[in-house]
Amino acid sequence: MRQIAERAGVTQATVSMALANHPRISRIRALAERMGYRPNAYLSVLMRARRRRRPVPDRPVLALVSPFPTEDGWRSAPAPTVRQMREGAMERAAERGYDAQEFWLHRDEMDNQRFSEILRSRGIQGVLVGPVPAGAPAPQLAWEHFASVCLSPPFANLTLMTVCNDHYFSCLRVVQECHQRGYRRPGLVLLHSHQGRFHGRWEAGLLFAQRQLADVDATEPLFLGEWDDAAALAAWAERERPDVVITPGAETLLPVMLSLGWGVPGTIGLAGLGLSSREQRCAGIFQNGRLIGATGVDALIAMMERNERGLPEQARTLMVEGIWHGGDTLRSAGDGAVR
Repeated sequence: MRQIAERAGVTQATVSMALANHPRISRIRALAERMGYRPNAYLSVLMRARRRRRPVPDRPVLALVSPFPTEDGWRSAPAPTVRQMREGAMERAAERGYDAQEFWLHRDEMDNQRFSEILRSRGIQGVLVGPVPAGAPAPQLAWEHFASVCLSPPFANLTLMTVCNDHYFSCLRVVQECHQRGYRRPGLVLLHSHQGRFHGRWEAGLLFAQRQLADVDATEPLFLGEWDDAAALAAWAERERPDVVITPGAETLLPVMLSLGWGVPGTIGLAGLGLSSREQRCAGIFQNGRLIGATGVDALIAMMERNERGLPEQARTLMVEGIWHGGDTLRSAGDGAVR
């Protein structure tokens, strides 16, 4: 801080405020970044602990725990948003000065208790659990020894802090955007596995949108076993007659829809609930997995610095709002006549 103060021509106190993200001193923080300054996470923890007279963690290490069935399951997950969560978590941990170490929950088929003992033996006190695959049970670590966050929708019987997209608002926003473009018969297409994992949050967003927008007449949702089930998709469309398909699998479903001879957006519109980027052809919500992962790390570090361990009595969930992306799989606003 002394070196930065000398370079900037300010006091050390001003530098300290700037590095604590004081809104009026952004110039100093930018200079510190150009000089290669990185906060020392251990010293941050040490100073906070001393001021509050609390024990100090041995070293600033975070465990990124993959709950996937294979060792590279998180790194190579089919869903880009899931992979982005890992990348965002790794990047934010490095930015905050922590050493993020990856661990596979199911290595050597060990049980959760043994896995917890390995983490403790390595001095790890902060655990970030990756998205739990559909149908898999929630991890049962020795939570009392760790500050813990999971990148997942909340669990029914586990008060673990979770960070996820705001699925309800994402669907509500998509229906509203479709409505502005003249669509009145939205059809929600999900996988069977989504029902338990997301607790009906997407369906709830559609239901509220239908109540909010009097002229919207939503179809019965379609639940598929796999995204490429063209026969089931065609039968549902024939029966329900949607004018726009809303789905988290938009990028995968688009070629299936085109193979059925549907013009998109000429014959039917398509809007996504979980786009992999803001440069996709598909319109819809970009969840920004990197931000979700980074938010999880920020929440975890805050817990570690407050010396919080174990499961809280009451669960907490941080929801990250998605970003709307226009794409070209919907009509332009004002172009579509009401059907």
